[in-house]
Amino acid sequence: LPLCSKSFEQCIAFGIQSGADQFLKGMDVEEGALRTGLSGMAAGSTTALLLTPIYLVKVQLQVTPKGSLSGPISVIKSTINKLGFFGLYTGAVPIFIGTSIGYGCRFVAYDKATRVAEQSFGFGRIGSVIVGGGMAGMATWASHYPLDLVSSRMEASVAFGGRQLTMTEHIKEIHKQS
Repeated sequence: LPLCSKSFEQCIAFGIQSGADQFLKGMDVEEGALRTGLSGMAAGSTTALLLTPIYLVKVQLQVTPKGSLSGPISVIKSTINKLGFFGLYTGAVPIFIGTSIGYGCRFVAYDKATRVAEQSFGFGRIGSVIVGGGMAGMATWASHYPLDLVSSRMEASVAFGGRQLTMTEHIKEIHKQS
């Protein structure tokens, strides 16, 4: 499931980013960090909207004791029975914010890093892509990780029942524990 969801996520992200970039180009937004960042944020927000239920299922399967859930379908049924359809979007707010920001940073970092690696350091295309990809990955996770932790805690809490804490309450809990 994780490999499939990541592959699906990347297909969506790059498709949306490209489409958003073309849209912004048609709106006469100048090529550069602003256009790249906005199109990256469009990609991130779209993937967050589409994949939040998949993230919930993944986390539920990771934290639930063996034998209590038989697979992804039982997680979906259990969540809908406990929280209704929109329970599948538990953790959506931090995922949406974090992924939007993270993908904006990702595409800007990739664009800038590949350009600098090629122009300033004389790296060839392959070397520039490797450097750009590494920098994009670091930028994504550095900007997204804190909210990813919050969303994972929100998703995991569904398995344990009780009152669902808000994003702000989870942030306060994390702060207290650190």
